[in-house]
Amino acid sequence: MRILVLFSFLLIVTACSEPSVNIERGIYFWENDTPRLSSGNSDALDSLNIEKLYIKIFEVDRVSEKNKPIAKSSLRLESTILQNRKLIPCIFILNKVFIESSKSELDELAKDVVYLTSKYVNEKLAPGANVQCSEIQIDCDWSVKSQGNYFYFLRQIKKAWKKNVSCTLRLYPYKFHEKMGVPPCDRAMLMCYNLLNPIKNPRKNTILDIDEMSKYLDTKFDYPIPLDIALPVYSWLQCYDRERFKGVVHGPIEEYAPLLSHEKGLWYSMQADTVISDLYMRKGDRIKLERVSNKELSDAIDLIKSSGVLKNDAVFSYFHLSSQELKFYSYEKLNSYSSRLSN
Repeated sequence: MRILVLFSFLLIVTACSEPSVNIERGIYFWENDTPRLSSGNSDALDSLNIEKLYIKIFEVDRVSEKNKPIAKSSLRLESTILQNRKLIPCIFILNKVFIESSKSELDELAKDVVYLTSKYVNEKLAPGANVQCSEIQIDCDWSVKSQGNYFYFLRQIKKAWKKNVSCTLRLYPYKFHEKMGVPPCDRAMLMCYNLLNPIKNPRKNTILDIDEMSKYLDTKFDYPIPLDIALPVYSWLQCYDRERFKGVVHGPIEEYAPLLSHEKGLWYSMQADTVISDLYMRKGDRIKLERVSNKELSDAIDLIKSSGVLKNDAVFSYFHLSSQELKFYSYEKLNSYSSRLSN
């Protein structure tokens, strides 16, 4: 009888425990105007135990009725950055490219993207390092209207690249995959940020709102392709001419602190005329600062774990690498979030 009770107890414990997930750690680098990732960045990558670097190298726009890959980065990597790390080149493509292009144009674009990616990585990004990228990632916020052409393009990329192809995946097409379709990729990176319209939600942190995120992860199901996941570690300033939206400035607010007066919640007002990035701000203009807190990151990890969205082997990434932003988080805290996903 004692053996039977013990056996039954073990069955219950096994059934109730969540399967462990083997987590690789990644980070995105999305800036256009940084010429070099230096040893300081390497120290941050080491401290965070980063194994995968997702680096944007091109953007694709439709210019003069032609699809044109545009190099947006002059970045070069020091050799120490690549030691024991995998490099995943990322290409951002505007949705209108797929709405306005023919199949033959997409055939040509796929070949151009693959050729230019290999050329850029080995001649500019990491010259002399002989980097062999086993994965390429396509970033596009596709729509129902562009789905057919976008999925066709992904299949053409797969044929030309002949290695792993991943894509980014927003929470809406994740939850409503029967409507939006499942991209024909080897895996997808679920991007858990930018969930709300900033202009329509003046009181909320629109980068990461846990209540909004939970609406997309409230139903457990097995997505048809393997998923990785990304959480934000960045801030931005939403600038207003009194109540009229003027634009978004990425980066910390601290350098402008002497010119700002805190109003309430996320809002500040200008105390003098100045220029922030390319925006001319007058005294009395308003700024909304959005930054993801440690509590919000912790709550997001709890939500991801309870949703069961990650299976077996997965990558957990932060978006994105910036020494200015990372100083607001301790490496110990950021590492703990990654560790909790695998427990």
